[in-house]
Amino acid sequence: MRSRVLVLTCLASLACGGPSSGPTSPTQPGETLELRRQTAHFRILAGQAPDAAVVAAVEGLEAHYARVLSDLGVGDVAMVTVKIWQDEATYFSVLEGYFGERYQATGYITGRDEIRVLAVPQLPVNVVHEFCHIVSLYVNPSIANNPRWYWETIALYENGELVQPRTLDYMVRGAYPTLHQLNAGPNASRQVYEIGYLLGEFIVSRWGRPAFVRLIQTNADLPATLGLSAPALEEAWYVWVRERYLR
Repeated sequence: MRSRVLVLTCLASLACGGPSSGPTSPTQPGETLELRRQTAHFRILAGQAPDAAVVAAVEGLEAHYARVLSDLGVGDVAMVTVKIWQDEATYFSVLEGYFGERYQATGYITGRDEIRVLAVPQLPVNVVHEFCHIVSLYVNPSIANNPRWYWETIALYENGELVQPRTLDYMVRGAYPTLHQLNAGPNASRQVYEIGYLLGEFIVSRWGRPAFVRLIQTNADLPATLGLSAPALEEAWYVWVRERYLR
């Protein structure tokens, strides 16, 4: 059985990460879904979610569709099904059934053709984040959480999810995390969601978008793609962040 790769969007409206291993065709205890909208690129299934939330999700996805494909050098993707739950009990029952454990997350993907999300206020942001993960899999089917820090960096940067480093005490103090630490699972640490955008912005500003995409293709092989070790990248990145955001 193909392993499922964890692709989640965390509850604090920050995003996690890709397809996992596991069992199951989960039951839905309370909320059932039906087709609510369809465009040329997306089928939206929802249950109790208000129409305004469904429309906002569709509009967000369509507004960023062409740009994300262009940015990542992908010509086209297959129709994507988006499932939206309003009822938390149903949503988390389905999530646990799929992954075999509970993640505090409001979104995930099951592969290249399905997004599953909870109808939280950040829904329009979350669905685009998950779509960025899907497009990343078209660039490299093995990129999901491999490595995790870059998997999330791709989606956070593409989706414009900047967290100002001045609001992060550890960044102000210079106690920036290593890439190894950013590979922690979504229930263990949320730091990658706080600084992944900054890593993506640094890479694009220093080496350009072709290198950003090349890192997807090489599973973030830093020496081969950028000519740097992980510690060297970390140090150069923090110097850049300090000069750009913390002066």
